Amino acid sequence: MTHPERLGKYPITGVIGEGAMGVVYKAVDPVIQRAVAIKTIHRQLVRHDDDPASSFAARFRNEAQAVGRLSHPSIVAIYEYGEDEDTAFIAMEYVEGHNLSQLLATTPLPSDAVIVRVMDQLLSALACAHDAGVWHRDIKPANLIVTAGGQVKVTDFGIARIENQQLTQVTSVVGTPGYIAPEQYTGAPLDHRVDLFAAGVLMYRMLTGNSPFAGSPEVVMYKTVNETPLPPSEASGGRRPVAFDAVVAKAIAKNPEDRHATATAFRQALLVAAGTPGAVVHAPLPSMPSGAAPAPFEPTQPATHPSAGSVLSASSVGGWDVADLAPIELALATVLGPMAKLLVRQAARSCADMATLIERVAGHITDAKARDGFVKRLAAVPNRTRSTATAAPAMATSPPLTDPGGILPSTVISHALRVMTVHMGPIARIVVKKAAAMAQTTDAFYALLAEQAGESGDRKRVLKLLRSRMD
Repeated sequence: MTHPERLGKYPITGVIGEGAMGVVYKAVDPVIQRAVAIKTIHRQLVRHDDDPASSFAARFRNEAQAVGRLSHPSIVAIYEYGEDEDTAFIAMEYVEGHNLSQLLATTPLPSDAVIVRVMDQLLSALACAHDAGVWHRDIKPANLIVTAGGQVKVTDFGIARIENQQLTQVTSVVGTPGYIAPEQYTGAPLDHRVDLFAAGVLMYRMLTGNSPFAGSPEVVMYKTVNETPLPPSEASGGRRPVAFDAVVAKAIAKNPEDRHATATAFRQALLVAAGTPGAVVHAPLPSMPSGAAPAPFEPTQPATHPSAGSVLSASSVGGWDVADLAPIELALATVLGPMAKLLVRQAARSCADMATLIERVAGHITDAKARDGFVKRLAAVPNRTRSTATAAPAMATSPPLTDPGGILPSTVISHALRVMTVHMGPIARIVVKKAAAMAQTTDAFYALLAEQAGESGDRKRVLKLLRSRMD
């Protein structure tokens, strides 16, 4: 493509990165003679987006508005938003460095002092943003740039939430799987603590070398909402101080009320655990090999949906046309939020008619009044049946799971696998196999499986579904 010689008042001196939505240029501010980065978005995306609440353009303008009100040494500064002929652009601070994702690829287990230094700067930046009513909502290694001098810079506020403003809808989730807080999946009210959760996940990743919630998008969703990872000291094989365990556990607590109240509180707890409550050790941060490319600037784009698994991108699921499932998904989303679509489509794989499907997904609603309202709302939905010609078995891609010890009937194990797959997703196969190897009776088998279902309400519901085959 042909690149402009100038955008607004800024002469273009080079190209930093290109994408389908726009280009990021290196330029010069002619007034004060400083290098700037110019992030652009094609004007046609501004003019012709039918959904302004979730559009590229809305996210692009949101970034300018969100960061434009912030001033902090660990936040990439934005100088100006403008439009020039066929391009909208943001003039921002030019930062030379590498993103933390690149650095962790070369140094997967940084020292304790390095981790404290990175987290100290990140949490200081988040405290500034939160005090100004801005929540980043996509904290992850790729959005932290580390300069040669060891300065951490938070970038890409494209999906930031400005307090009292909303860019997303009830059935959508924004963020990066593994860093998204449980309440973003369940549709509960959000606040600044979604950033503290993501920061806690990042700290866990640096301490252990692994994410606390790993797997496919569906598995990550389930783990984030239901599972508690090993403490970092255990997950790292004893290489990390036990003092960090409580700091991380509080940061990634399922309930926002159980997390650090503020980024400042998180930061202070971290420094106390590190033994440096008054100051941070200025440990040198990891560096990239000589000649490695700098951190790429990427034009603002919608965050990855954790619902991006094949079950949610398909046009049909288990013999059902997704258009027939839409009313159920929408009704459930008003109660459970963005995870509704996944729950409905997982259940659709093992339900042959609409009435059974509605009853199955209603079981995910623990509040009796809300559950009754959900069922009544769908009373007028025709009781269609799925197409047997296109219906696929729930575990079509895997061989049948036979009884490993010969004690439990294969029909019991198959039934349990169907129930647990609806509830847990792909990890159900492993859970069922382990329980079958341990149990001596069908009742004991079902009890073991129910214990894996999470909260007491979920355990009772799963146990009822498991035993329904016996009734």
